[in-house]
Amino acid sequence: MFVRTKTVKSGGKTYKYYQLVESYRQNGKPKQKVLMTLGRVEDFDKSQVDDIVSALEGYTDKIEVLESIDDCHHEWCKNYGDVFVMEKLWAELKLDQILNTLLQQHEYEFDVISALKAMVFNRAINALSKLSTYDWLQNDVYFPAADNLDLHHLYRGLDFLIEHKDEIEAKIYDNLKNLFSLDVTVVFYDCSLVDMYGESSNLIQYSRKGKTQFLLSFVLSRDGLPISHEVLPGNIADISTVIKAMNKLKERFSVGRCIFVGDRGMVSQEKLEQLENMNYDYIVGVRLNQWKEVKEQVLTTPGRYTKVKDNMQVKEAYVNDKRYLICYNPYQAQKDKETREAVVEYLQAEITDLNPDTKKAAALYGHRYKGRYLRKLKDGTLKIDRMQIREDEKYDGKYILLTSDEDLEKEEIATTFKRLTRIERSFRSLKSLHDLEPVFHSVDRRIKAHVFVCILAHLLERLLEQKMETEDLEITAAEAIKRLGRMKVTKTKLKDKEYLIRTDSTSEINEIFKALHYQPPSRVEIIS
Repeated sequence: MFVRTKTVKSGGKTYKYYQLVESYRQNGKPKQKVLMTLGRVEDFDKSQVDDIVSALEGYTDKIEVLESIDDCHHEWCKNYGDVFVMEKLWAELKLDQILNTLLQQHEYEFDVISALKAMVFNRAINALSKLSTYDWLQNDVYFPAADNLDLHHLYRGLDFLIEHKDEIEAKIYDNLKNLFSLDVTVVFYDCSLVDMYGESSNLIQYSRKGKTQFLLSFVLSRDGLPISHEVLPGNIADISTVIKAMNKLKERFSVGRCIFVGDRGMVSQEKLEQLENMNYDYIVGVRLNQWKEVKEQVLTTPGRYTKVKDNMQVKEAYVNDKRYLICYNPYQAQKDKETREAVVEYLQAEITDLNPDTKKAAALYGHRYKGRYLRKLKDGTLKIDRMQIREDEKYDGKYILLTSDEDLEKEEIATTFKRLTRIERSFRSLKSLHDLEPVFHSVDRRIKAHVFVCILAHLLERLLEQKMETEDLEITAAEAIKRLGRMKVTKTKLKDKEYLIRTDSTSEINEIFKALHYQPPSRVEIIS
């Protein structure tokens, strides 16, 4: 490296510059490379040489990077941590073995398991349509197993999945029992209507809500892990699905004695008798005004409540040899009161001097909730129904449970039913099912397969949450997946070699890996 003088002619004048130059050889011939121009000769202050050298010392590292950057190329950067953990959970459930056994009955020219993984992982991480899922696989996440998949392979994977639904569910159930100590001494049952857009199918019917929907029924373990599910026409009543679902539970999974837990929409005297005949005990919610004995005898039971939690107090009532629990939530009671008072105040303002023959009057009186606090006089005038207000005050913060189990303490019965509410909320809030609707598939088998993909994604999410809860890491599956997605992997070409280099793991990500007992992926991997 040396300094040379460069002469430049411009506009009839001659200028001389000092340049810092480096010598090198190319193809055996000597070459010179200008590193920097130091300025015009006549303006250069030689006393500044030491200052220039001193200033350049701080840029040594940058100069080294700049010299090597021409040999280093970053081709892409993709999400890695989230898919990596989903793969681990999938492997723990031994889903590859289950699917491989069933695939022996078929001859596919593409990787069916990778297609199913791709759709299930997408549901858990960033639920998209099948077309968008394909783009997501190509550009957003590191999932090399999908490199040889085409879009139509995803749809064909759906067809395989639904063809073997019952066998897959049964094998997953066995693995959950053997590997995760699945607890089915209590099972939760619920139904949910799902909106359907696009072309109609046999499943899509007008539901009780007056919308085109199908009905999803599901059985969950005590820990909220899905055991089985069914996709049914939207015009089927929830209550009519109970016995069939519980029969299947006994026949398909050999579930012995267990306690059925269901909400108020699952109850009728006939269904409860059938459950008892099947050797199922039950804990079910009962509508406050559903049965006369509940309204007239259970709710009027004297005695003090026993405090279970700050938001739960309970007392027992036996009526006609049936065991009832009256549950009281003081916080909910205050909320019910405030809501009703706000509605009554609004109605009072609206009906003052209101013409009873207007559409507005008809709409208020016919409103599903507001109308219950209005009564109509002979001349059509609307008045606040004070008797209904006093009647509703009796129910503030209360709900009624009915159980056939005589051994459980009332506190345990109440907390078990409360767990159903929490699990239902969790079931619907997790990304896999939160984004289940709207469904655009137009063929029954594809609708059912789409739902099964969502159920499998939900299963992975619940397992993720369960493992974190065991280690006292109290974050949701959605939050954990979001944090894991911040771990990226970059494909880097350095000189003649290609590498996969992942980003450093943050403390938040390390917490998740520690709770799951997983080792993070390798920091660097040589591709070629």
